[in-house]
Amino acid sequence: MADVSRRALRPHRRFEGLVLSSEGRSARARVRKALERAGLRGWQLTPLAPNAPFLIATPPRGKRVGTGKAWEYVYRLRADRDVDRAEPAFETVGLDGGMVARAGGRRAPRSGGGSTAHPAESGAHDWVIKRCRIDTAWTLFGAQPPGSGIVIAHPDTGYSDHPQLDSVALRPDLGFDFYAERSDPRDPLKSGSRGHGTATASIIVSATDSEVIGAAPGAELVPLRVDNDVIHFSWLELTRALYWAVAGGMPVVSMSLGGPWGGSVLRDGIAHASASGLILIAAAGNQVGSVVYPACLPEVIAVAASDVFDEPWDGSCRGPEVDITAPGASVWRAKASAPGNFTVERSEGTSYATATTAGACALWLARHGGFSALAGTYGVAGVAAVFKEALLVTARAPDDWDHATMGAGIVDAEALLLRSLPVNAPARGIRTMSRQPAAPTPRERIESFFPGHEPERVQEALRSLLRPDQRKPLRSAELAPYVDELEFQVATDPALRAAIEARLRVSRGAKRAKGLRFPLAGASGPLARALEP
Repeated sequence: MADVSRRALRPHRRFEGLVLSSEGRSARARVRKALERAGLRGWQLTPLAPNAPFLIATPPRGKRVGTGKAWEYVYRLRADRDVDRAEPAFETVGLDGGMVARAGGRRAPRSGGGSTAHPAESGAHDWVIKRCRIDTAWTLFGAQPPGSGIVIAHPDTGYSDHPQLDSVALRPDLGFDFYAERSDPRDPLKSGSRGHGTATASIIVSATDSEVIGAAPGAELVPLRVDNDVIHFSWLELTRALYWAVAGGMPVVSMSLGGPWGGSVLRDGIAHASASGLILIAAAGNQVGSVVYPACLPEVIAVAASDVFDEPWDGSCRGPEVDITAPGASVWRAKASAPGNFTVERSEGTSYATATTAGACALWLARHGGFSALAGTYGVAGVAAVFKEALLVTARAPDDWDHATMGAGIVDAEALLLRSLPVNAPARGIRTMSRQPAAPTPRERIESFFPGHEPERVQEALRSLLRPDQRKPLRSAELAPYVDELEFQVATDPALRAAIEARLRVSRGAKRAKGLRFPLAGASGPLARALEP
């Protein structure tokens, strides 16, 4: 840890509330009583979303809840007979989370800022469209607008009146601002990741005669504002948006966002959306190595990024969870930096690869008569599996493509649309061709942050940091009750990850360097007591 500044790598964690559920009748009353027994009187209870089986408990105005205290509350509530599920909700570092720690204390630059020196080969505004053969796929529609009749849910930072963003395609009347709790999902363009939602939306639905060319200009896009800043990630707001998309019958969800930690409630929201037939597409992540939530979940199509030379973009997260790759470096997109300040520039990030893939999905649905027609053949939950199979089988894989960490290859829209529909949906559903048959456990997610290392070595490195006293080594069984809190700690604390990396670089059998125990930032009382020698 000598080469990593603990202060510089302070984790971002903002408490948003406790998410609770209770089985049976009078669930709200039972949860209210459980809160009182846990000493949480005066906390407000609100539904997570219509038709969602969860309640959000938030503290009285002015009461601040730290990380450790939030987890302590969770442990109390989990022990209560009237509570079925309990977990804390935090806003954490997001998709474009700025400077992040890497092995040895080196730091990676923030992506998505448009400051990269762009190669001359990316100068043509339609290079992404041509590279993915979207332009030739359009010819299959004749006079019909490509993607016509398909509605895409777009959780992001909202939308703006950028002239390159086709206002005909936008459906803000069907959207919502979950961040500010209002019906208008417009991006105020005053702070945070100003214009991120506009940029990704332009890659999906901008008109073919504009400077930014959308992959599915005939589709409709519903802006759902879930945050002010993709530097931060709120899985709570994303989950609410997923329930909204299900209720609105929006068959495609393009998620150019994500973060290193997502609670079980997000996993439930993803599972609910998938079972309801939604095709879920999400960014693999930028600069942090392992694939982020929700892209890492098996119901989601995870998208990595490539460049104009069909090489993996250096900043793209990669791993066995990645399904497909699309252009994400030096991509032309609409930039809205302030009200009325509208330009067109190139930028980079898996956000843009995700948007292109979502556009290709809209083309595929429109080509085959829309979601309802396909659901009549394959069932509501089978459509996404048929699409994913076609997407992966028709992908274009350059020579020496890294299938293990970058998926099947690069999106080929023409081949995707020309592929004949199968008789039946894949027997494995959306997990077809997946190298991850089930959602990862908290322990597996901890291990995924350190690819190339044996899982047990990762766990031993973590245990040795938390209790370096070799006279009484920390056992896995002692940590078992707190494994989800430990996942949260590893996922959201870059200094802890850097310290584990440093331990892993020490050869097996070498004498362990003496040092102080790693101070977990905001560990709960129960976890802290478990770590005592």
